[in-house]
Amino acid sequence: MSTTAQSHPPAGGHGTAAEVAQAQQQMNWPWIIGIGLASIAIFGVATVWSTHILNETRAEMQPGGPPPLPKGVDQYEVGIVNQRVFALDQRAAQKRLQQIERLRSYGWVDREAGVAHVPIDEAVRMYLAEQAKKGGQPK
Repeated sequence: MSTTAQSHPPAGGHGTAAEVAQAQQQMNWPWIIGIGLASIAIFGVATVWSTHILNETRAEMQPGGPPPLPKGVDQYEVGIVNQRVFALDQRAAQKRLQQIERLRSYGWVDREAGVAHVPIDEAVRMYLAEQAKKGGQPK
């Protein structure tokens, strides 16, 4: 029977600073470090081994190398399926810029008939001036 009293940690589950320091000194650090290094070595060997298996299997399954890409892979649409990554598709933004440019410029709609288009701001000013001459409210 032992006469020394065993101390129990407080209700919070943590011992005093002296108890923590004593527990750290009692840890078998060489053993812990050895297990960590052995785990890393096993992982490295397994990685090299699995890469070797992968390369051998690939060589057996495709002795002439990988097959060529099928026709149509580089096209934006195959049939009715849009193949582009939507985040990289700039067609809508380009179309919008073309539309804005057309709204801000002069040009011919039908040169033979004498029909031209004017910038939208100019067209609105012309319409408002015409309505003011007529004395009516713009519709």
